[in-house]
Amino acid sequence: MRSHPLTPLADELALMPDAPAAPHGAVEQDPDYDELVAFHGIERERLVLIHPGSHGAAPAWPVERYAEVADQLAADGWQIAIVGDALEPERTGAVLGAMQTAALFLAGTMSPATLTRLIGDARFVLSDDAALPSPVAAARELGTPQIALDERPGDATSEAIAIDARAALAGEDTAHPGDPFTLHTPALHAAA
Repeated sequence: MRSHPLTPLADELALMPDAPAAPHGAVEQDPDYDELVAFHGIERERLVLIHPGSHGAAPAWPVERYAEVADQLAADGWQIAIVGDALEPERTGAVLGAMQTAALFLAGTMSPATLTRLIGDARFVLSDDAALPSPVAAARELGTPQIALDERPGDATSEAIAIDARAALAGEDTAHPGDPFTLHTPALHAAA
């Protein structure tokens, strides 16, 4: 089954901002985005987005391969977040379920505008394709390093994609992997 990220919301909310987003590290006022970052413990300087959905006709990359790449990058200290459409949780959830390491599951948790902001702050995006309005298209517009798997000739292995992802991440001045990522569990605060 093909995933069509954000299609129900794309008609109401544009994935691409009207004006270019602020560069990495710049602060914009967005209460939804700030709440998402705080609640999930997102560390923008080491955030890698995995978007297993596709807009194109090419066959989707297997979820196991996404999980392998995500596990390799998480072991390097990158914070992995799975993003995608809430209406097709089987594909995004399958990637998370196939992973051996912790990851944030953000599929369906944000508006397209908030997702665009997250893409602008991420250090790397991996997705099946670059068709509009995909996260790869947004990443290209915002200058975030990315890999669109449908642009890779032949059968791309998870090892080859992980090598290319590491090379892209190494070129990011403001990207800093940390200790292997441990899942942040938000604390629930009792109302006073």
